[in-house]
Order: sequence, then C-alpha cells, then structure tokens
Amino acid sequence: MSHEDDTTPAPERLPGPVTWLDTAAVVIAGLVLFGMMSMTFLDVLGRYLLNAPLGFAFEMTEIGMAVLVFAALPSVTLRGAHVTVGLFETFFRDRLRLVRDLAWHLVIAACFAGAAWKLSTLAARFLRYGDRTSVLHLPVGWITWFGVVCLALAALASLTLAALRLRRYLSVDTSPK
Repeated sequence: MSHEDDTTPAPERLPGPVTWLDTAAVVIAGLVLFGMMSMTFLDVLGRYLLNAPLGFAFEMTEIGMAVLVFAALPSVTLRGAHVTVGLFETFFRDRLRLVRDLAWHLVIAACFAGAAWKLSTLAARFLRYGDRTSVLHLPVGWITWFGVVCLALAALASLTLAALRLRRYLSVDTSPK
C-alpha cells in the first residue's frame, strides 16, 4: 500500500468526521509527547541541579508511552503510514492492486480488532481487581481501556480506508474514450 510510486493513486480526502478523528488523535499524541518531554526536562533539572528527581517520572513515562502509541494508531492508519515494504509493487496493477489493498485493509482491521478484544479482557480484569500504579496509584484499567478504544478506532479507520478505496475504484469511468 505504498503511495510512493507513480502508479498508485494518491489517497483521497477523508470525510469530515474521519478528519476530525485524525486531528484529535494527532493532538492527543502531541500533547502527551510534549508533557513527557517537559516532565523529563524537569526531572533532569531536579536530579542534577537540586538533587531532587521527580519520584513519579519513570511511572509517568511508561504511561505516557502507552498513551502516545495508542493515541497515534488511528492517525497512522488513516494516513497509511504503517511500515511497508514495496518488494512486489510492480506485480500489482489495476484490479489486482485493488484486491491487494482491500485484503490488507481487512487484515489490518482484523488485527486491530483482535488486539482490542484481547486488551479489553485485560482492562476488565484490571478494573475488577482494582489494579493501580505503584507510585501515583492511578487505575491501570482506565488507561488500558483508552488503548482498547484507540485500537477499535484504528480498526474502523482501516475499514473506512477499504470502503473509500473500493468507492474510488467503482467510481472511475472505465468506458473507452
């Protein structure tokens, strides 16, 4: 699904609500990244200048990384920015390219949906047992449910791209000129 060669059509404009989802995901990921960067800066200053590091910095970095990765997944999916290798791009033309793209979108959606389902069972268990982080005592279950929601949104994003790709293919005028 590389968009780098001359034969692959550029991605089309996304519908309004999908664009909003993309923007929200990027903003959340950006804010979390900025927060992690600021906290690390303050931790380093406190550690080396005042001999007083932030005691919660390690825990917040772990949580921040999880939130950052999960928050970015819907946007990465919508933008088609997953890591790809274009070894066989020249073998896929026209209808075969469409079949390949649709198959990959469905595989990606199934993987995200499966991961969301599995993570939801873990999140429910965390909430049931009342698991909390060791320093700040934040409920782990709610952080995990955030990951579930983001995985589900990424699965829906992949299905949306499949539908848009199919609609684009079907709307192309194939009559001879």
